[in-house]
Amino acid sequence: MNKILIALALGMASSSAMAATETGKILFKGHINGGTTCPIEVVEPSLGGLGWVDLGVYPVKYFATQNSTTDVGFALRITADATCVIAPGTKATVKFDSVSGDAGTAGEYYAIRTAGAEGIALELKDDTYTSIKPRTDSKDYDIASTGTTDMKFYASLVKTGTVTDGAASADVNFTVTLP
Repeated sequence: MNKILIALALGMASSSAMAATETGKILFKGHINGGTTCPIEVVEPSLGGLGWVDLGVYPVKYFATQNSTTDVGFALRITADATCVIAPGTKATVKFDSVSGDAGTAGEYYAIRTAGAEGIALELKDDTYTSIKPRTDSKDYDIASTGTTDMKFYASLVKTGTVTDGAASADVNFTVTLP
């Protein structure tokens, strides 16, 4: 099996409202990937290869209910070419793992970085909106033997407790397994 491991930074900046003056934070991120035989690109399907996912900015009150969701689509892109040969009928799975650990009552979410917002975690879902728990294989994705394949996912901030103001950024590693 070929395994490809890349750090996937999922980040969001948040600011609180003030009386007459608004302050905020801009999160600038970058990464240069040396690549492998079949490098994986992190893309927002409508925007192309960004290498990161922008979850947006939400007020604390958005998370007033436990079932608030912030689904943002992203994809892991594999491009078959002369240097990345993929056999017809190939399927792949993806495992995600949070650098900051698990979150949620049963460890079903990905923890955000410390020193940021509290009471919030990251949930990752496949293209059918089925939640993918940390270190658990995703469903099988069909990988094209020619051209580009986007394995689509959704990232969502979820309430796990009393939500406070602050950055809600998560660093998540992923492993793509091609049999």
